[in-house]
This record gives sequence, C-alpha cells and structure tokens, in this order.
Amino acid sequence: MFTEYFANSARELQDSLSRNLEKRGVVLPGKEKDLKIYKEMFGFLQEHLPDRYSLAMGKVRGKKHILNRNCDLLIYQKWCSKLLNMSGGYVPIDTLNSFISLETDLSTESLLTHIALTNALKSLYQSAFELEEDRIVPVFSLILTYKSSVPLMSHKVAIKDASREKGISLNNELDMICVLNEGLIIKDWENGGEYKVVETGQDTLMWFYILLLEYLDRNGDLGVNPRAYIKNVREYKEY
Repeated sequence: MFTEYFANSARELQDSLSRNLEKRGVVLPGKEKDLKIYKEMFGFLQEHLPDRYSLAMGKVRGKKHILNRNCDLLIYQKWCSKLLNMSGGYVPIDTLNSFISLETDLSTESLLTHIALTNALKSLYQSAFELEEDRIVPVFSLILTYKSSVPLMSHKVAIKDASREKGISLNNELDMICVLNEGLIIKDWENGGEYKVVETGQDTLMWFYILLLEYLDRNGDLGVNPRAYIKNVREYKEY
C-alpha cells in the first residue's frame, strides 16, 4: 500500500519541480533561496503530517537568544493560533520538532551551510534547556533534496570531516539526508552515532516519511506504526 503510493508521489514531486524551474526561467543567483519552486513539497508535507504539527519558514528564538538565520522549513507544535504573533514571528525553540533544508541538487557547499545551521540550532536548544553535552538534542535536522550530483558517500565523508574540523559534538550533527529516488544518509545511534548510506531507490520518499514521523513522535503517543503497512520489505544496499 505505502510503497506504490510514495513512489508515485515522488515522481509527481519531481515533475512539479521541473515545471516550476521552467516557469522561473534563468535568473541571477540571489542571497535568498527561491522557496516557491518547492511549493508542492510544502503541500505534500502539510497534508501528510498529523494535525498537531505546523509548518513555517523563518527563524527560531530561545528564551534568551535569537537565531537570526532563516530556515527553509520548520516543523513545530503551534499550541495557539497567535503563537507566532506573540513571539514576533519567530518559532519558539521549545515548540520546534524538526527543521529541513530543501535543495534542488545538494552540493557540498549547501551541505556545509546546513551543518553550521544544525550546530547553531541544537546549541540554542541546549542553552535554553541547559542540557548536558551527552544528551541527545530532540530537535531533528534534515536535508531533503531532489537530486545530488555529489555521491552519497562523499556527503557522508564531508559530514564527519566538517564535524571534526569545526569541533561539532556528536549530538549537534545533522540527523538525515534524503535524496529522492536515490537514498538516505542516516545517523545511526545503534552504531554510536555514525552515519550510514542506504540506497532505497524508489522507496526513498516512503522511508523519509516514516523516519520523519518517528523523529516527531518524541513521546510515542501518535498511536500509528506506518512500518506495519509495508507489505514487501526490500533488501537495500548499506555502506
């Protein structure tokens, strides 16, 4: 049931991006990313997340500090309709569950930008809640890209190289990269927080969705196990 549905959805998202890029035409690169080309992806996520979660683009604030960097997509719990009005348009860090960078073709430069954003946001959460350094930060960092001209293995190496060079702690690293119709790079806590590449092919969007729900379900109270709806579990290459 899930497998065919998400494979078709991935094709539709790829087609919509191509159409949006054609409409956009040739433009000079600017400082801000044109997020309008990803409008169907916003819609897809909005329609497939539980009602308790909201989506926003913008910035995040802690109790004492503000992170003045725009995020492509924030997933948070909007506990009242005027939440963003009260917080000056910022998503409060204690309502934030996940943040996603959207890319057309993931470059090493974009990956490094997201790594720096991840360290900043997770540090903001640690500061706000005075977390000990060895505690997993329950704000999940994701990259969702339509393709990647750079091999997944190269991205995996770049993550670890950047963490070592920048002195980023294990708990402040990104959690997952999804390359549609190709595969995932996942932080594997069962293996000490090392990264693994899984070549999931046409099932990639499905597994991204399942893992995203598991990230969001901090307390295990959603009452849904989407893995149970996968009839034929395929074997995927991992490295």
